[in-house]
Amino acid sequence: MSKTKNVKYDRVLAKQVEESIAEYLAENSYSDSVGKGRGFCEWILYNIFELTEEEVIEATAISGKFDNGIDAVFEHNGELHILQSKYKSSHNIDSVHRFLADCKRVCQEEPITDRESVKDLCFKVRQTYQENENIKCYYITNAEMGKWEDDTLKAVKKDIGREFSNLYSYHYDFNDIVEAIELKKGLLPKEFRNKKIPLRIEEYFETFETTVAKVRTSDFAHFVNEGGNLLYHSNIRNYLNSTKINKGIKKTLTEEPEYFWFYNNGVTVVCDKFETKMGNLSLTAPQIVNGCQTAKTIGDFYKHKTRNELPSVESDGYLLVKIIKTPKKDDEKRKKVLRDTITRFTNSQNAVRGLDFYALDEFQHNLQDRFEKLGYYYEIQRGSFISLDKVKQSSYKGNTDYNYLLAEIKSKKKFVLPAKEVIQSFTAAITLMPNVAYGRANELTPGGNKWDEVMNDKTRGLPLEHFLFPYLALKYAKEELGYKSGAKDFKVNSAFLFIATYSLLLTNLVNNFQETKYETVDEVNVEILKAIFTNEDLNKQLFIITHGILKLFFQDSIVEEAKRENLRGFIQNKMKKGTKFWTILERRIELEIDDVEIENKKLFLELQNIITSFKESKDMSHNQ
Repeated sequence: MSKTKNVKYDRVLAKQVEESIAEYLAENSYSDSVGKGRGFCEWILYNIFELTEEEVIEATAISGKFDNGIDAVFEHNGELHILQSKYKSSHNIDSVHRFLADCKRVCQEEPITDRESVKDLCFKVRQTYQENENIKCYYITNAEMGKWEDDTLKAVKKDIGREFSNLYSYHYDFNDIVEAIELKKGLLPKEFRNKKIPLRIEEYFETFETTVAKVRTSDFAHFVNEGGNLLYHSNIRNYLNSTKINKGIKKTLTEEPEYFWFYNNGVTVVCDKFETKMGNLSLTAPQIVNGCQTAKTIGDFYKHKTRNELPSVESDGYLLVKIIKTPKKDDEKRKKVLRDTITRFTNSQNAVRGLDFYALDEFQHNLQDRFEKLGYYYEIQRGSFISLDKVKQSSYKGNTDYNYLLAEIKSKKKFVLPAKEVIQSFTAAITLMPNVAYGRANELTPGGNKWDEVMNDKTRGLPLEHFLFPYLALKYAKEELGYKSGAKDFKVNSAFLFIATYSLLLTNLVNNFQETKYETVDEVNVEILKAIFTNEDLNKQLFIITHGILKLFFQDSIVEEAKRENLRGFIQNKMKKGTKFWTILERRIELEIDDVEIENKKLFLELQNIITSFKESKDMSHNQ
């Protein structure tokens, strides 16, 4: 990415980015230089890398005394990342050099520290490096770098590449941050929209505004390497280097290139237009929407081979390439819809696995539309709210019936619902898997191990409230009841367990009053849930009761013995349906309902009145 002192970017968006950073610092009371540095790092992790709150806490555990010059260590799109951030004037070129030196050192040596969190994360870095997996080192500042700095760091990057083959360095300044936020709109970068890239083809035919061609793998590699990473901008940007698929592609290119045509499904490219002339295609703004791994692997294979190491021309492989032209009448947004739709329907390899695939999931966009009607912005890609214009941002005001649940949140983005946290909350409360929501959020992505269990035909047909209420309950538990980082007891790790317990409580109350045998709260008539959530005083009492249930649960001798000093591991590994601990929790809920009937008769009767008033007729679906 080239940088000059007169870089052109969206000035309005740049101001919004500055304001967003400043708001985050103010909302979290980061006022001194150390605090601002930490807050800026968190803002980057949330809005550029789209980490969840729990992931940010874990990633920044390394930061502080004896952190070895590193602010965060985390996994993103299947690769390990090391981050150093510098807030405004704390940036200088020497800071970048020190950071890169620190990255090289922690890849090979044990850290200089007495902090266990630093030792653990640095061990993860060394292990990844020794296994020859990619490590990406990001230096990010909201100062602006000049051309001299940029050129200097590019040279340093080349040196690192020669010395450490699996260590990659990146430097972002304020211009890059603005561009990263702008790209969350899903549009192509301005400088790429009219860019033409040649592709040499052999046999081909044209139909339906599409060219289907036989392409030599070496020619396709030239196309890929000339286009660079921008070719994958519309795809999931989740190229995984150490998969069986990629190794298989490399093996075929090396040992049996003449069979490549038979073994590979090919690549699909979408472009604004193409022109065919004497065996060459000229593609304007091409985007690889299917076959991302194939394309990247072919490009890398030929890029890193000398002339003598390359297969002979006679034994070169061939690849099927389909090039689709977007309609002339389409604007940039319509072109994006077409690219996304083709990507969604044609991808099935592991390149589509990962958090970024949220942006292509049709149901996520359906949720976004439904939430908007209710007054909330469903943020599929975290940071995308910043790119909206001010009028649009201010239009989200939540829902007056439920805003009491967010009253203690001071952020101007309180009505912005991050998709990943909504799905985590849904997983904990509706499917009753708080252990997955808390400790294995990476499985809650399209293609993840738990995605089909959480997102299927049944759950996709649920009322919107089943996605909204768990998230609102989670925010209330964190802000009003202290279920968040900094708590001194079980609350520090139990936010998702809290909303699972709350859901179990509601389900048991309905079963008690309606003599039903519902197992999960989504089986309950949604009108009952609406009535409870619109009754502020009653719902707050239920939250207090839920807290009391968990407090007694963690005092149980069997639970106490099991969790000992590892509360996090206990919730991640043992708090799931079918375990004795889950049975203990369910029993505590039953006992609490008995106590409410005796100790709080008014609340008991109010709940009974609400729940029995919605007792459905036999021919009425309880969730319609």
